[in-house]
Parts: sequence; structure tokens; C-alpha cells
Amino acid sequence: MIRYVLDGAAGATDANAAGGGSPLIMIAIFAVFIILWYVIALRPQRKKEKELRAKVDKMRVGDQVITIGGLVGKVANIRDDEVTIMTSAANTLVTFKKNAINSVVSRDAKPDAKPDAEASSKEEKKSDKIVLKKKEKKASEETVDTEVEKEESGLGEIKE
Repeated sequence: MIRYVLDGAAGATDANAAGGGSPLIMIAIFAVFIILWYVIALRPQRKKEKELRAKVDKMRVGDQVITIGGLVGKVANIRDDEVTIMTSAANTLVTFKKNAINSVVSRDAKPDAKPDAEASSKEEKKSDKIVLKKKEKKASEETVDTEVEKEESGLGEIKE
């Protein structure tokens, strides 16, 4: 099909030899670029926005949210298009429009994510213990080495 379009454009250029290129080819190339731009840029963005709107609509009191400004808190109250969240240890209440919410973490999703966090924290604690044991072992070896050096040199003894 492209060959047919190009052959047709070649015939048109014979007629318009001094006129440059065929407008049909330029329009086809422009259309291809617009289609690619839609598929690569616009469609995934709209899909993400639709998913976020669905999460915001399903949001309940107690869910954790992150605003577009980076404020993190738990939902305390939901009214028409406003959400009041509770932040920090002082339980500060802040009210936002629903459009200002960047992401929602449901209360139901937390137990699934918690074992992973516990597993990673256990691994970190385990690696910390290993590092501490190595440091203790190295420190004890160093003290033994210094004691051996003192005994050999005789500097460690005090004579009266």
C-alpha cells in the first residue's frame, strides 16, 4: 500500500516537477507522527489518570494518601470534593481538594506490603548483626595483637 502511495506521489511529482513534494506524502507522514505520539505519550498518561481517579473515588477514612505537594497522612474525613487528612504525630488536620491527591494507599493493601517490609527489615538487622560481629571480632583481635606486642617489648609492665 505504501508502494502504491509512493508511486502515485511520484506521478504527481512528474506533473509538478518544479513544485517540490506531494502534499499527500507530507500529510501521511504527519498523520503517522500524530498516531505515534498518541500511542506513546497520551494514551498511557490518560490510563494512569483514570486509575488514580478510580482510587480517589474508592478512598475511605483511614487510607493513607500522598498529596501532589508531598504531604503524607491518613484520611480523617471525606466531603464532596474535599478530603481532610491527619498528618504527623501531633495529628494535625489539613483539608485538600480531591484533585490534589497524588496517590492512595488503601488500608487493605498494607497487610500485603507489611510482610515484605518486615522481611527486608529482618534482613537489614541480620546484616547489621553480622557487621557488628565482624567489628567485635576485629576489635578483639586488635587488642590481642597489642597485648602480644606489649609483652614482647616489655613496655606493658611497670617495674617498681
